[in-house]
Amino acid sequence: MTPPALRTLYVYLTSGCNCACQHCWFVPEVASPGVAGSDMLEPAVLRRAIEQATPLGLESLKWTGGEPTLHPQFAEFLSLQKEYELGGLIETNGMLLSAVLVEQIVAAGVTNVSVSLDGANATTHDSIRGVEGGFERTLAGVRELVNSGLRPELIFTLQRDNLAELEAFFALAEDLAAGSVELNILQPVLRGAALQNCGGMLSIAELLEINHKVNETWPEQFTVPINLDVPMAFRPLSKMINGQAGGACSILNILGVLPRGDYALCGVGQHISELAMGSVMETSLKEIWENHPVLGDLREGLPKRLQGVCAECLMRAACLGCCVAANYHLSKDLLAPYWFCEQAEQAGLFPGSRRR
Repeated sequence: MTPPALRTLYVYLTSGCNCACQHCWFVPEVASPGVAGSDMLEPAVLRRAIEQATPLGLESLKWTGGEPTLHPQFAEFLSLQKEYELGGLIETNGMLLSAVLVEQIVAAGVTNVSVSLDGANATTHDSIRGVEGGFERTLAGVRELVNSGLRPELIFTLQRDNLAELEAFFALAEDLAAGSVELNILQPVLRGAALQNCGGMLSIAELLEINHKVNETWPEQFTVPINLDVPMAFRPLSKMINGQAGGACSILNILGVLPRGDYALCGVGQHISELAMGSVMETSLKEIWENHPVLGDLREGLPKRLQGVCAECLMRAACLGCCVAANYHLSKDLLAPYWFCEQAEQAGLFPGSRRR
């Protein structure tokens, strides 16, 4: 089987973060101010990864972490993106986005920045993210992005503690001139599992009610585009046709580069050793991309060997199991049914029109 193009490297720059979010499913170290964590990627490592990935089809880099802006050499990493003329996306909590750093981000050619903001006020946001003063610092970072001409996406992770603030949050997003709002569904793994166990996670029925409002109610009230990352079986066909429904994880076209210098299946390799794939400096990426058994299993298995309700879903070829990393966290099987769809099926809420 000819492997697909490796289009994007997910670059996990640090093992540290200046937040301690109660829902995080990568669980980075909580870093002190100015400290990026015990593992920090080296620019030479990423340069080698880029040079090996370019012949395989590399088009873009996704800067993430931990918190990528904590890395003391972040500007040097951005210069690699510009040098190799790659596209770029940054995922950040926004607290360290100064005018100088934003200027460097723009100069590197980054066109998409996603900023996590989990409340419409400081009390809620700072409580969820475990950092006092985080709300105001994040707002300041968003304003720096907007002043530079970027229109950041605001990411809001849905949970019981912030559910009542949704409409106030959309109004805030409009006031900030954000480009869009992405409502993320909490993943029930690692810290998210603990939050689920104490009742902090929304039910499938509650999430589907939010989905209805996203598609039918809120577009009449707010001008900022609002998306909810439900699996594709729950998205309106009309939005899919006109490109407004959002995308799906391109798991067959990505690979992660971990802070310690290993390749991995996205960032989940930081916690699951069998999904890490070898040292960047010591291993041939071509060999990994063409022959690693995990990647081979995914290519052979997606979508035809998906299990449970996912095997019956008409959207399976586009959705590809939604998030195979979460599937593996929960079941040790990359092809297991996605937990959201499985719970919807059990509750009688999986749409019959999307089944074979």
